[in-house]
Amino acid sequence: MATVGKVQVPYAVTYRVYGDGTLDVDACFTTGVDFDLPRLALQLFLNPELEHVSWYGRGPFENYCDRKNAAYVGRYETTVSEMAEPYVRAQTMGGRTDTKWITLTDAQGRGVKITAADRLDFSAQHYTDKELWQVKYGHDLPDIYRTEVILNLDCIQTGLGNASCGPGPRPEYEIKKNTVYRYAFRLQPLR
Repeated sequence: MATVGKVQVPYAVTYRVYGDGTLDVDACFTTGVDFDLPRLALQLFLNPELEHVSWYGRGPFENYCDRKNAAYVGRYETTVSEMAEPYVRAQTMGGRTDTKWITLTDAQGRGVKITAADRLDFSAQHYTDKELWQVKYGHDLPDIYRTEVILNLDCIQTGLGNASCGPGPRPEYEIKKNTVYRYAFRLQPLR
């Protein structure tokens, strides 16, 4: 059971470990009647040297389930640092959707490859969401910068909507209450 504020989310994660270091992950999350969180995800803290990011999914720029029409599916490359967005107000950022695979590598090409059983959304940053929401402005980001890579592998994330000057996300882009969400992926070492 994970607890965020007053919201409790029962979850289960099953791992299958292979001799070559490959790891299969199957996760399921159950939302309740009081569910009101923006994402259901697993989060990894990775070696700071895994700065190079490649993926096959939507890009090359930030996109979300309700903001992806101009983000075409393809193979993209960048760095974790370049995935940060220059927002005036610090916030969750850098999401990529409809991803089939992701690699995070060091300068020699060593690292990890994540392959979705179907697809997943992700973000790779040098900040946690909690830290981003504890500072007010984007110019405060150097104060919370982490050397490690924080990788969020999203099972589902609520859409952005237009709450700054209009309505929130449409119902089809919200995480539903009293629902079980599941996803699976494989982590493989790149040597």
